[in-house]
This record gives sequence, structure tokens and C-alpha cells, in this order.
Amino acid sequence: MKQAFWGMFIFMLTTGSLWAGGPLPEASDNVLLNRLQLHQALTGGLEALPEDEMSSVPAKSVGKAVLFSALVPGAGQFYANSYIKAAGFLAIEALAWTINISYNNQGDDKDAEFKRYADQNWSEQRYWSYLYYRLNGQEELYPDFPHGQYDGDIFVDNAGRPVINGWEAAEPVLEEFASTEYIRAFSHTLPDTKTQQYYEMIGKYPAQFGNAWADASFDVEYQDFGLGHITPMNDEYAIMRDEANKLYDKAAYGSMIALLNHLVSAVDAGFTARHYNRRQMSLTYHQKVYSSGDHVNMFGLAVVF
Repeated sequence: MKQAFWGMFIFMLTTGSLWAGGPLPEASDNVLLNRLQLHQALTGGLEALPEDEMSSVPAKSVGKAVLFSALVPGAGQFYANSYIKAAGFLAIEALAWTINISYNNQGDDKDAEFKRYADQNWSEQRYWSYLYYRLNGQEELYPDFPHGQYDGDIFVDNAGRPVINGWEAAEPVLEEFASTEYIRAFSHTLPDTKTQQYYEMIGKYPAQFGNAWADASFDVEYQDFGLGHITPMNDEYAIMRDEANKLYDKAAYGSMIALLNHLVSAVDAGFTARHYNRRQMSLTYHQKVYSSGDHVNMFGLAVVF
């Protein structure tokens, strides 16, 4: 049944398309003349057919399909008429960027939250005042230190800490003593502006910056995480920063998924375009000459899967 169907289909396709433009040649008693007329009619019909009727739908460019999907996942599949795949890759892309943008926004909110918390509860004034408190009066250990220079500008705050009132003027003088040469735990340099590093250091290194929190004491030498106790505010701040970092990590997963989606979609688009081309149907014609001298017009319908 299948062979009969395809034979009828080919016959209708070829004869219908080739002779649609003119009548069949009239038969005569001369067999050779009849054959010549039929041959001329067929070949003339083939020449008259537009190029897109002689073959199937034009082939898709594999290179274009790859490029399209590399730029926009799913675009190459759409170009190759694979619409379900195109929708799938585009949906993954949308989901990936939704994850990235959503968690980045949450991370930004948490980042702004812990910075506000730090601005309210950590003070450079207390930081430089604590350094002065630690080194002042120890002439035998730190002879170059400006001992007593700011004693007249000190007031005691609500927590009983001696704080330098004009700390901005004292900062450049005291800054050179905030190093390992003077205090072993002071191994970092506080940035001049409130950069990302600034907010990282004041929470990450309690041994140097822990005494500047609002609930800290100048009489306690705090230790870095895992080595000793820190103030509750310092601990709360560290938790907030960790939550922000985790949110940014999740956002990074979204961008990684998007990047992988571009790569996979581009590779798949190439195979999809190639598969599309291989599935196309083409009409073929050639003339076969037998040893007897007979000419036979051969028609075919090629369907490649």
C-alpha cells in the first residue's frame, strides 16, 4: 500500500507540475516521434519550473543557527523550525535571569542593611581612640608615640570609654602606629573611604576593629573569629554580611545557568538545523539511456530522515 501511495504521489506531482503549463503531446503512428515529443514536453516542463519547485524548502544555515542561539538561546531552534525546543531554551534563559536579578536585588537590600547597621554602631572615633588608649603612657615600649598629646581632648562616653573629641585631627598622627610594629593584632589598614573593603574589615577582624563597636569595651582585647569572644553587635553584623554574600552566590548561579544555556542552545541549534536539512523532500529528474538506445525519463521523490 505504501509503495502504491508513493508511486501515485510521485506521478501526480511530476505530471501535474510538468504539464500544468500546456497540453499533452498528441500521439501518432510513429513511436520514435511520440517518444521525442514526450521527452521535449517533459524536459521543457522541468526547465519552466521555478527553482523552489524543483526541490524542497531551502536548507537552513547551520552557522546562522549556531550564531542565533549563541546570542539568544532558542533563536537558532526557531530559525530551524523547531519551535518547542526554541520555547524550552528561551524559558530556561528567562528563568536564569530571573534568579540572577531577584537574588542580586535581595543581596543589594541586605548589603545596604548591614552598611546602615555598621554606620550606626561602629565608629572610627572609637577605633582611633582605642588605639591611643592602648599605646598612650607606655613610653618605654613605644617611644615614638605622641604620648599625652590628646589627653586634654578626651571625654568619657556613656559606656565609660575615653574617646578623643577631635579624632579627625588625631587620625593621621595615630595611623602610622596601627601596624604590626606596634600592636601585633593590628595587621590591616583601614581604608580612607567607606569602600566594600572597609565594611568587610570592620566585621571580619575583631582583634583590630572589634573595640570600635558600640557595645565594646576598651579594656577587652577581642579575638578574631574562632579564637575568642566578640561583641554581640560584631556577631550580628557578621551574620548579616554572610547572608548578603549567600544571596549574591545564588545570583551567580543564575548567571552560570544562563551562560551554560547559551552554550548548549548554540550546539543544539547546529544539530537541529542539520537535522532539518536532512529531513527535506526533493524532486529529482534524469534521463536514463539503455544499451538498446532507448531513452527513459526517470523521476524521483527523495525523502531523507
